[in-house]
Amino acid sequence: MKKANGKIIPFPRLKERLIEKGMNALHNKQFEQALDLFLEARSWNSNHPDIEIGIALCLMELGEYQEAKQICKKMLHEAKGNYFEILQMYLTILVQLGQYDEVKTTIEAVLEENKLPAAHAEQFYKLLHFSRRMSEEQISPEPNDDDLFSRLDKQISYIHSIKNNNNVKKNLHTIEEMLQSKTVHPVVKTMLLQILRDHEIARIMTVEKFGETTAVNPIHLQDLLEMTFAKKVLNLLDDFLGNENPTLFEAVKDIWIRHLYVMYPFHPKPENANIWAAALHYVGYEIFGIVIKLTEVERIYNIKSAEFISVCDKIRQIEEISNIRW
Repeated sequence: MKKANGKIIPFPRLKERLIEKGMNALHNKQFEQALDLFLEARSWNSNHPDIEIGIALCLMELGEYQEAKQICKKMLHEAKGNYFEILQMYLTILVQLGQYDEVKTTIEAVLEENKLPAAHAEQFYKLLHFSRRMSEEQISPEPNDDDLFSRLDKQISYIHSIKNNNNVKKNLHTIEEMLQSKTVHPVVKTMLLQILRDHEIARIMTVEKFGETTAVNPIHLQDLLEMTFAKKVLNLLDDFLGNENPTLFEAVKDIWIRHLYVMYPFHPKPENANIWAAALHYVGYEIFGIVIKLTEVERIYNIKSAEFISVCDKIRQIEEISNIRW
């Protein structure tokens, strides 16, 4: 800092450097350090939206959802930053808080304004359907001990309680039961496995999903996109779809990541990257209302249509339930 006439003057580009350091700390999951940096940047009377977004993200990661909610709400009202990015963050926070009625009314208001970009339409309609269903469940009778294994909202609340309170080891017995239960949502099981991995739990766990079971050790689990097969499918899609339609490629990439996330730790079957790339290409076109002939897909990926029809059905099935990631 410099002093002039008794006043403190910040070094040139101090705000920008604080934001950059804050983003780096956030990227490295040093959330408390990142929060301090963003708050310092804010103290220099800055209205920079990146600062507010950084603070909100840190607060979310630290479990301070109410504070993060207020920041996003204020930014939306003041039209700061990218409206739909802030809106998505705001809706995510509302889901974390279990405030599904507010999620529903917020999305309905956006839809009434008829300003929703096509790229966001599917995501918002899925979340609207999910929030309506959760709102209905919230007015059901007082929960009992079995609700953790039968009610989705209770499973989500449980996830956040063990994650934010850092008491994973005390809950290992319950987590094991949830991983083996046929009634716990598959995405909740993925979340549990990732929490176990993040806490470096070295213990064999049995996981049931879609009628199949497998034994895994969380500490040895890979990240989704580190898996060789996942990358091979993406490379094929990038070679063909990425060159033709980069925007659609990104959308199909998201579908693939969601599919892997729901199925985790199970690997896609059959283990034929061409079949999966073809099916993702075809279903991606289908979702976004673009017509493509089966013969064209066969030619591009050198496969027979009969080989990937069932894989297309699997992708559609996972898309139906993947909105739980909210």
